[in-house]
Amino acid sequence: MKNRFLISVYMFIFSCSLFMVLGNPVYSQATPSDKVEYLYPANRGRVFDETIDQFYEALRKRSYPVHQEFYRKHYEFYKQHKNKLGNMDTALFKDMPDASVNFRKKVLFHEVEKFNYITWDGNGIPNTHPDIKIKYNQAISPDRQVYFFYSFKDTDREFRGRCAVYDVETKELIAGGETYINKFPKIRGKN
Repeated sequence: MKNRFLISVYMFIFSCSLFMVLGNPVYSQATPSDKVEYLYPANRGRVFDETIDQFYEALRKRSYPVHQEFYRKHYEFYKQHKNKLGNMDTALFKDMPDASVNFRKKVLFHEVEKFNYITWDGNGIPNTHPDIKIKYNQAISPDRQVYFFYSFKDTDREFRGRCAVYDVETKELIAGGETYINKFPKIRGKN
C-alpha cells in the first residue's frame, strides 16, 4: 500500500517536471483567444519627447515617484546585504565607472535580445550577457518602447556586466541584472 502511494507520488512529480523541462505553457484561460492582452501593451506609434540621457539623469536623481518609492522600499535591504546581493546602483541602473562599454539606447522590447555580448570563460566556454529572453516575458508587448542600458568591463581575468530595461511610458524597471565571470581557468591539464 505504501509502495503504491510512493510510486504514484513519484510519477506525479516526474510528469510535472517533464512538463517544466519541455516548456509546455499552462494557461488558465478557459477559451483560446486570438488577441494577446499584455500588461504593458504596444506603444510603438506614440511619441515620447524624453531622450535616453534625460531619463538616465532623472533616474540617477530619482526624479520620478516610481524611482523614489523603489529606493525607499529597497534601501534598507541593500544596506543590510551590502556586497552579498548587489547594491542600489544595480537596482536603479548606474553606469560602471571603469567600464569598457557604456551603452544606452531607446528601442522596442523585442530588439533587446539583439544586444548580446559574447565572452569566453577560462575553460573556453562562451557566455552571453545580458541574457534577457523576450519569449518568456508574457507581460510586455514586443512592440513596447523601452530604454535599454548596458555597461560592462571585459578584461583577460574577468567580465563584469550590468544591464537594465526601463519602460518609456511608466518609467518602471522591466528587466535587468548583473553578472560576474571569472576567466581564470578552472580546469588545468597536465603539462
